[in-house]
Amino acid sequence: MTASTPYPVNSGSLAGASEQEKKKRLDAMVALWQSDTQRRLARDGYTPFVSAMGLDEYRYSVWLRFPEWERSVVVGQVVTLRPAEGSEEPQPALFSAWRQDPLLKSMPDWKQHLPKETVFNLNVRITPGSLGEGSKWAIIMPREMITRYRPGWPTQQEWVAWTRSFDWLSVSVGFIRTMLDALEQ
Repeated sequence: MTASTPYPVNSGSLAGASEQEKKKRLDAMVALWQSDTQRRLARDGYTPFVSAMGLDEYRYSVWLRFPEWERSVVVGQVVTLRPAEGSEEPQPALFSAWRQDPLLKSMPDWKQHLPKETVFNLNVRITPGSLGEGSKWAIIMPREMITRYRPGWPTQQEWVAWTRSFDWLSVSVGFIRTMLDALEQ
């Protein structure tokens, strides 16, 4: 998105909803996502869940959801492993929240690539650098999008090029900081 391109407007059936209605729906998205992930962990078991989340290779897995009906908001879920009392095996910590982020005003318009989608999903896996290990991150197309692939959607090469056009890492790190602050309280 260039500086002369206007910020994408809200679209879809909920675009005209009141701010209170949108907040209520965002709160519901957060609660449903949190409980769905907790059920997935219980259903799949520790090892397959950790592997599917990428926590066998990365420290944080941050899932981002961008609703078409409120373009200034991102819903995020952070999954990480935390030490558990009385156990040698760390336990997954799940944190879901939504927030408005000024950085989203510079985000490319994902509706151009996925016109029939109502929510855009993206996963950013991060290992912050420390003790000389260096930082690394990866941006992942969610697996559920692959099975729904349609003609006109970006190819893998186009997806990689497009994801490099925005600072997804900064949006993701904001959720990690919020999670760490919540865990300290």
